[in-house]
Amino acid sequence: MAIALGAMNATIRQAEERDLPRILALYQQLSLSGDTDAPEDYRRLVPAFRRIGDDPQQRLLVLEVDGAVMGSLVLIIVPNLSHHGMSWAEVENVVVDESLRGGGYGRVLMEHAERLAVEAGCYKLQLMSHWDRKDEAHRFYEKLGYQSSARAFRKYFKGSG
Repeated sequence: MAIALGAMNATIRQAEERDLPRILALYQQLSLSGDTDAPEDYRRLVPAFRRIGDDPQQRLLVLEVDGAVMGSLVLIIVPNLSHHGMSWAEVENVVVDESLRGGGYGRVLMEHAERLAVEAGCYKLQLMSHWDRKDEAHRFYEKLGYQSSARAFRKYFKGSG
């Protein structure tokens, strides 16, 4: 999907393996805890990248601006037995390069994910944002119409976090 924002040309597309180092660099901007691999260690994550790509319920999308990957998100479609069998969707690892934040790119990326979720027959799209995340991130989601509506519980497994 091609878009134009200001003087920059942007495209949203499915991530390719060659994008992995840049995606990891973006994740480092996103990480609060230093739990993201360094871009030069991308080869270790190729198997996980391929599993995501092979899963028809997942989309790893990148935002390419003037030929450079400047944003990314993961969209996961979850089959469901409630809500009359309608699936639901979740976005994870939403990030736009710090140099482009506030320029409308995150909005376009999220709206694209919303369209894909609707096309997949989902009744909702949800996301989680860490409490420690800057207020700007939460305001961004609220401007897009998202509401803080649940309390999340997590349990990290030994050796995973």
